[in-house]
Amino acid sequence: MFWDRMKSKTRKISYGVLLFMNVFSAGCTSYQMGVGMADGMRSIYVEPVKNSSLCPQASGTLTAQLAKAIQRTTPLKLAEKNEADCHLQVEIVDYSQPHSAYDPGDTSIVLSLNLRIVVECTLVNQKGNFLLECQRIEACMDLEKCNHFHSLRDQAIPQLMGRLARKICAFLVNIW
Repeated sequence: MFWDRMKSKTRKISYGVLLFMNVFSAGCTSYQMGVGMADGMRSIYVEPVKNSSLCPQASGTLTAQLAKAIQRTTPLKLAEKNEADCHLQVEIVDYSQPHSAYDPGDTSIVLSLNLRIVVECTLVNQKGNFLLECQRIEACMDLEKCNHFHSLRDQAIPQLMGRLARKICAFLVNIW
């Protein structure tokens, strides 16, 4: 008699567990890990970066950093211009490097240098529709207490462009 009641209770518990598992698994069947792309966007063409700023080496460096960042951090594949699902256009619209010195006439000893770059990004699909239009994205980098900031600045620009490229990629992923 005792064992019959135990079998009945275990049967009820096992039916409850099965019911719970069915409900739980049904809710998770539509879940997908990763990022979903709108309208079947799987490939991207990165146009050479246009430069309207006073930092001449920035455009080539940013174009290369964008290609690397897209391959590493997004599900999009790089493609040729005619084969891509969307085109990314980036224009550097502002670059500044304000600095603070001990003395206003002293430019050889600098307390801090703040590199700041602003771009406008436009993403267009194959049909010519804007998925993203003139979105402003900026990145900053502080260089502190350096004697010859010109050489340090030239070394920091690729790092700044890498930081900006990662921000652009994060924005691309988040628009979907």
